[in-house]
Amino acid sequence: MTENNFDLIYEDWKASLKTRDRSAGSVSSNFEDLFEKLRSAGATFAEAHPMLPKATKAHQPPPALAKATYRNLRSNPKIAIYSEKEFIDQWNQDIADKATNAFFSVFPVPKNKDQEDDEPKVYGNMSVKEYKAQRRYSDQFPVLNTEELEKKMLSGSYNPLDDIEDILGKNKDKNGADS
Repeated sequence: MTENNFDLIYEDWKASLKTRDRSAGSVSSNFEDLFEKLRSAGATFAEAHPMLPKATKAHQPPPALAKATYRNLRSNPKIAIYSEKEFIDQWNQDIADKATNAFFSVFPVPKNKDQEDDEPKVYGNMSVKEYKAQRRYSDQFPVLNTEELEKKMLSGSYNPLDDIEDILGKNKDKNGADS
């Protein structure tokens, strides 16, 4: 589809807002509907992302409605703690946050081409490059002496407070013998 068709999908969605439930519980589903339609029409992340701010603004209440809503609700103790501006800003921010969450749930952030590993998976689900990186990382840590640990545990003489240095190999001299 062309970008013009994506604009038409957006315009259709925007016009449908007049008949949609725009209460707090339905905001996310309204945005998901738009972004799912765009994805189904073949929109890419780059083509759909510019519609996010436009859709957010279209869903936010007009200033007159927001002010009237605040005046009607300001007797509520939960609302009275906010000024009119704070109430409206918070309402608009809530809509923007729900729009952004809906967008990224339908259009995940594209992966950076530099980070992708297109090599064949040789070691389970790891490529040779990933495996070598993992080995370099794991080789930074000391090798545990589990044979000694097993012997002590089987004989019942294992005391983690006294034996921790042995397990980590810290009670060894330069030649690897116990000190």
